[in-house]
Amino acid sequence: MRIIFLSDAHGNQYAMRIFFEMLPSFEYDKVIFGGDAVGYYYGGDEVIDMLRKNSVCCLLGNHDRMLLDVLDGVITEESLILKYGNSYRDAKSILKSDNIEFLRGLKSRMEISADGLNMVFVHGSVTDPLNGRVYPDAVFDDVTPYRGIDYVFCGHTHHKMEKHAGSTVIINPGSIGQQRDGKGCTFMLFDTVTRRSEIHEVRYDIPALVKEIEEREDSEKMRGRLIEVLYRKPDYRKQ
Repeated sequence: MRIIFLSDAHGNQYAMRIFFEMLPSFEYDKVIFGGDAVGYYYGGDEVIDMLRKNSVCCLLGNHDRMLLDVLDGVITEESLILKYGNSYRDAKSILKSDNIEFLRGLKSRMEISADGLNMVFVHGSVTDPLNGRVYPDAVFDDVTPYRGIDYVFCGHTHHKMEKHAGSTVIINPGSIGQQRDGKGCTFMLFDTVTRRSEIHEVRYDIPALVKEIEEREDSEKMRGRLIEVLYRKPDYRKQ
């Protein structure tokens, strides 16, 4: 089985359009989205439309959950705007009703067996599928939660990664919509027969998204934060 796995679109419709333009050039059996269709940027409704139109198998992300929590009165819209910007402003109107119901039907963990492999797909981590974070420098003192799992595919951190927890391989393809590691917006192709993974970059119209940020964000600090991450280069933390 050849699986395309992508995660963390975060309302970046520009990157997602390019991804779906690229998709026909690949041989694959299944496309899986690891969650966070919304948050940070403003094209969440279009992102979900594209995922649904292309029959992508989707997981729920923490930002998707937060949007639902705003709609359900669990948390306030203002608290999310303060942390993540105006992508959450007028939360009740940013998604069509059928896309809201689509998010409500999603889970944050999925299990697939193919070609002798037991695979788990999560937004976060095996121990916390919705909010857990596994970074490239993670240390696994207890690998008990990974027993019986050959591969874990996760998102959430926006950092590309392949590492081991005991005999389990953990892979993060990076973010399709908001790269944070300075290595571009990416997705992954995994072959269950060869057990090889390939990372592919999506090169989209960053200036178009920057223009949207500048038009929509009131806070100079938030504008700077949302734009800076788009232009990060490799090893940016060492510069």
